[in-house]
Amino acid sequence: MLGRAKLLLASTLIAGAFAGSAPARSDGGLALLTDEADSSGNTFTSAASFCTSGSTGFLDPSANAADTGGNGNGFEANPAGAYVDGSDYASNVNGPDDRHRFSDYDVAVASYCAVKGIEVRLDWWLDSMSDATSISVELSWDGGTTWTSVYTDSTKSTTEHTVVLGGATDTWGRSWTLSELSNANFRVRLTCNCSGGGCSSRSYYLDWVPVDVYYGPP
Repeated sequence: MLGRAKLLLASTLIAGAFAGSAPARSDGGLALLTDEADSSGNTFTSAASFCTSGSTGFLDPSANAADTGGNGNGFEANPAGAYVDGSDYASNVNGPDDRHRFSDYDVAVASYCAVKGIEVRLDWWLDSMSDATSISVELSWDGGTTWTSVYTDSTKSTTEHTVVLGGATDTWGRSWTLSELSNANFRVRLTCNCSGGGCSSRSYYLDWVPVDVYYGPP
């Protein structure tokens, strides 16, 4: 009897200790001693503590549209050829100052993570080494109404070369919300630049334009 009395006393003391901080509850028939696991201030069990830093890997676009600028037709020949890495490609023939948008990257980042950086990869080349040529990239978070600062690759090559603009800790001059990376909002815009006497006949070729989104704890 004495042993049982001690056990009851210990149980009462434990229940009283938990009762001072949070009420006991049950879940699916199992007794849970405290609601503290649901506290947003609990850094061990809060959602942010479960966000492991990483990236989406390079994601392909699945939609495109010519933008204003130049002769207004962007990468007019086979623009969907820039959706995936391979032998197919998009062509902008005689196209200095032409612009083109790519979108629908299906970016998926967990809601308890934050965007830490964005990369845009360009696999592209030219028809000629003449003139001062480049391709510039901007990002939009509101469907193409507003654009980030411009990043440019000025490498000239008549064979395909790869450049990655942005980086794992580069947010292109702004803070991003996850909804701004949705297919409805996120856009990548390319501008074909040229300065020189032969620009009117300069052509640009684009094999791939994927994006990689880096994320981590808020």
